[in-house]
Amino acid sequence: MSMSWQVRLAKALQVASECARDAGKFVLHEMHSLRPEDVAQKAPRDLVTRVDRASEEMILGRLRKEFPDDMMLCEESGGGSPQDEHLWIVDPLDGTRNFVHRYPFFCVSIAHAVNGRVEVGAIYDPTHDELFACKRDEGVWLNGAPIGVSTCADFGQAFVCTGFPARFQSEMDEYLKQFSAVARAAAGIRRSGSAALDLAYVACGRFDAYFEPRLAPWAMAAGGLLVEVAGGTVTDLDGRPWSLDGGGILAANADLHAPLLTVLRTASAAVPVAN
Repeated sequence: MSMSWQVRLAKALQVASECARDAGKFVLHEMHSLRPEDVAQKAPRDLVTRVDRASEEMILGRLRKEFPDDMMLCEESGGGSPQDEHLWIVDPLDGTRNFVHRYPFFCVSIAHAVNGRVEVGAIYDPTHDELFACKRDEGVWLNGAPIGVSTCADFGQAFVCTGFPARFQSEMDEYLKQFSAVARAAAGIRRSGSAALDLAYVACGRFDAYFEPRLAPWAMAAGGLLVEVAGGTVTDLDGRPWSLDGGGILAANADLHAPLLTVLRTASAAVPVAN
């Protein structure tokens, strides 16, 4: 890469990290004054609050100032395409339902992609003051210290996290077969409610693996990169290369990715037992 390219990505990492931290602090502060009238349902089982929108405006204001020619793809305001040459992908509050219920597991997620390939990511958890950041060719860090995926190599000992396709009820039966199979095969399974933060936890080894059948780009862009740079393997649920417009995601350390993929495939192929 040219020096100008490296300088641009270094600036992107700095700005993403600062934006995520600033927006996260705002989100945490506003949680304590959230009122019922501040919450709306933008789709079945999909909430939005005035805080989501204000956080996004705060982030976009800084990004547009620093990178005026770049495109923006955001949860609340939409925008660019995953294949744009220079694209910022923003989730201003991942885990909104957790936030509304004051369940302390939510975050701000910001990623920068070039021609569909994520190069920089930052995820900030304001409740625990944890900033996960990465630059593809440089490293991945938690509050400035290097991190890596877990070393668990036995799926029977794996600690797995997942996300339900709650907004896509037609997919729930298929997913529940997969969930049941993983729950039986692994040592433990959790559903935390913030895909971005779940992926960050895979990157630092708190979870051994994560899977979800359907995710928006802003929920997985930064987290998927975190896991890759931390030494993990990231694909869709069919084992194909992960992409921003690929739908679902399966992220795990290199030893557990194939076993988890096998469990999911076997569960999906199982023939229902007749009553």
